[in-house]
Amino acid sequence: MRKLLFGMLVLLVLGGCGARAPETPPEEPPAEGALSLPETWRLEPLSAPGIVTEGREPEEGREPATPVGDRNYHGNMMRWVHENTAELLAEIPGAYFYAQPRTEEHPETALILWGESAAEFDWCFSTPRTYPPEMYCFDLDGDGEDELVVLCYSGSGTGVSVWDLHVVEKNEDGTLTDYSTFYYAEGGNPLWEGVSSLLRLERAEDRAFLILGRELAEVDSAALPEEDRAPSIGDTIQFEVFPEECRVRFWGGVDVVPTWYIADISAGVTYQDGIFTLSGFHLYGN
Repeated sequence: MRKLLFGMLVLLVLGGCGARAPETPPEEPPAEGALSLPETWRLEPLSAPGIVTEGREPEEGREPATPVGDRNYHGNMMRWVHENTAELLAEIPGAYFYAQPRTEEHPETALILWGESAAEFDWCFSTPRTYPPEMYCFDLDGDGEDELVVLCYSGSGTGVSVWDLHVVEKNEDGTLTDYSTFYYAEGGNPLWEGVSSLLRLERAEDRAFLILGRELAEVDSAALPEEDRAPSIGDTIQFEVFPEECRVRFWGGVDVVPTWYIADISAGVTYQDGIFTLSGFHLYGN
């Protein structure tokens, strides 16, 4: 009996020793000369109202050209530029985009025909590169009704390549209203100003980092201006449209001086009740 009790005590002592939590080793101080990376933060979705334009009734006598031939939209754009004729620039089943003849009052007018609805808009859609617009139709906002989704190329040049996203809603009375990300809006666009406010450039010793939420990308510090400048969304704005998935994605460049690009960013685009929201941002170092 004494041998049994002694054996049980030995097992209890050994078991207690085995269950003891290992001691946490003390944290080692950072190595001398180690780089301390800038702080990041959780990024919330960014929302801003679109630029609103009410379509106007087409002027009498400004009849669009009848679509003919192989639908050479680029050739049609060139004729509109040089001959000032109404030309078809984009189409999908049930909807058409015409460039109307230029007038002094309306130098750049898009005529949208959508089913029984017709409306003119003073959109920017022509640059020296003469890229025709792109047109899609699907339920972007999930309300059960389709919207027209139109991309217009509005800016080109050295380090400049800007597309505007237009979402056209059909009202109950058949009129059309446009909500857009128009980059060159008078007074600026709160959407792109908001994106710029999310960007931060910080230096750590002789290195430099661009920060967007929890993501950072190292940039060439030697290529930066001597005077630190706030990074901003640059003059490159592009969109990818996925009509089968009813979604849109934004791509853009980041600069510190005009057309001096140091990184690229992307984000998903959603639309609801005239509001555009960017989320799921990603940062790409150049």
